[in-house]
Amino acid sequence: MNRRVRILAALMLATAPIGGCMAAAPSCYTKRASVVLPDRTRVLAHLNNGAAGRALAEAIFDGRVEDAHAMLAHDPRLIGTMVVADPKVPQPPAGQYGDLLTIAVARCDADAVTMLFAAGMPKDGVKPGAALSLAILADSPAIAEQLLAAGASPDPQAAGSESAMRNAIAFGHLGGVMTLLRHGADPRRTDRFGIDPVRMALDAEQAEIAELLVEKGGTLWSVADDGSMAAHALLDQPVIFTSPEMLAARARLLERARNAGFGWPPPDRATIKQQVASGSWPTPAMAKAGMLVAPAVLERIRATKN
Repeated sequence: MNRRVRILAALMLATAPIGGCMAAAPSCYTKRASVVLPDRTRVLAHLNNGAAGRALAEAIFDGRVEDAHAMLAHDPRLIGTMVVADPKVPQPPAGQYGDLLTIAVARCDADAVTMLFAAGMPKDGVKPGAALSLAILADSPAIAEQLLAAGASPDPQAAGSESAMRNAIAFGHLGGVMTLLRHGADPRRTDRFGIDPVRMALDAEQAEIAELLVEKGGTLWSVADDGSMAAHALLDQPVIFTSPEMLAARARLLERARNAGFGWPPPDRATIKQQVASGSWPTPAMAKAGMLVAPAVLERIRATKN
């Protein structure tokens, strides 16, 4: 299988919310067919907080907001109700994920979201970033806007947080990326491997999204742990997304890369990693022109040298 195809497939599998459609629930997730929602049966069978937690989650699934509010008023600790991972199962079955906020988002139930926040729900949810990562894929931006306006972070920082940006990129959702950027998402934020959003977009062959991210402050020259950069992805030809719009965006990015002043094509990954580890990259001039090595990435690269 072509390397680009493997990367794209892996990105989709790693970032898409897992699940099965909720039974008898209004769906506001029809534009992106592969988006899946929390499965009622599997969620209810794997919650914390016992029978009370299950009853509360059922009320959110059913849209019984007043009943849910009454339960939380009686026992505010139930706000932490969520699916508990089984340590014996590395990959939960489809649909076995989420917290109360995620369930409300899956229904696009604005009233339930408002009630949960008033009852003490953390703005990023009990499962940080999970609700926004699902909301950003809805047919309408309304539910994501509601979360972000209430204080949800477009870049959740807690350990284990889910990335709404990664989800939007994986689904080729340009509008979702725009929404996150408008609310302050960092187009240069790197994941635990040093991969930034521009690199994610180019690995997924989403050149239009990559171009938008670069225009909003992202860079083609952010070095990851293995010495790779988004610019390297421009050396490969797209194999899946080859519309005229995508090819035109890619051509503009390629021209931008060639004119960046770093030389073209870029050195191979091993050479870049060696240069960074030795301290010769990036030079002050390179850094000023957009070459970026995140502090955590620099630390890890230097650690591997030793």
